[in-house]
Amino acid sequence: MYDNEFANEYGVAPIAPLTMQETNYHESGNALAANSEARAVSEVKAQVIMARQYPRNVLTAHDRIMQECQRPSLAEKAVYSFPRGRETVSGPSIRLAEVLARNWGNCTFGYEVLDRKESLNDRTPGSSIIRAYAWDMETNTYISRQFEVKHWRQTQKGGYALKEDRDIYELEANMASRRMRACILQMIPGDITQNAVNACRMTEASGLSDKMKNPRERENLIAKTLQLYEKMGVKLEDLEDMLKTKKDDWKADHMLKLKEAMNAIRDNVQTIGDFFPRLSTFEKSDKISKDQTQTLMAEAKKTGKQSEISDELRKRGIAKFADVTADQYEEILAFVKSFADSTAEMLTAPVEA
Repeated sequence: MYDNEFANEYGVAPIAPLTMQETNYHESGNALAANSEARAVSEVKAQVIMARQYPRNVLTAHDRIMQECQRPSLAEKAVYSFPRGRETVSGPSIRLAEVLARNWGNCTFGYEVLDRKESLNDRTPGSSIIRAYAWDMETNTYISRQFEVKHWRQTQKGGYALKEDRDIYELEANMASRRMRACILQMIPGDITQNAVNACRMTEASGLSDKMKNPRERENLIAKTLQLYEKMGVKLEDLEDMLKTKKDDWKADHMLKLKEAMNAIRDNVQTIGDFFPRLSTFEKSDKISKDQTQTLMAEAKKTGKQSEISDELRKRGIAKFADVTADQYEEILAFVKSFADSTAEMLTAPVEA
């Protein structure tokens, strides 16, 4: 009577003891996880030790980068540009950022998916939490960006949720590349980056100039460029309107603008609708509020690096904080704060020699 009177109807039955086979399985799994973690830690320690024993030679690294920038195959994909008001904003693409990091040496970069949520239905997309990073192992400076990506693809006929693993992976990699690029560029000295951009533009301009002088090569070059844009739905009339010049009058400078615009679209720096309003599939986001603008200004002031932040924002096509859109606010806020965190965000664990 006592047990029945005070019985808990929500009680959970005690867990049955594990069998010997299950116990061995769990112990084996823990051992594998521990070994994997220990191996990863050992690899990181080895990389840091090597970086400190063999520090980079800045002049040699700069020379290697300049030599890479003479390759036409790199130069044609190395720089993006787009008009912003009366100015033209340009900067290094993810391909050039990767070359900079590889030749700078003693550093690593990449991205990792921290969490992934599956979609509930065709109209409710899943999402991924991703962290992009760049780590200078010689100075122990770690820069990262964490962000969320919705598994959604927008088209001119509407949008739909992504469910295939391949589509989701490609979306994650595509969206992570821009943040990864930002991390790398914050790690590499600005003058090194600017020299590389100038060298790549010179290489590409020289090659285009030679091709445009030859009638046959000029015709082939324009035809291939038109084909690339046609795959995105861009017509010849759109390109002529953007360049404000008819195709028969296109010169090397016009072809350079078209190539760098293509790089901006591929690197997700700008959307195709930013260049060709007729193809825009997204409504323009509202600008942030005055309070949000003041928050960004206050955070920038705390870092003491307003000039550097302003330069980096211009590369993204943002002339001032008031131009930040509502959907960019969280990303830009984290970006500004990272200038203060970058000097303090060091790995504190001692490295054993």
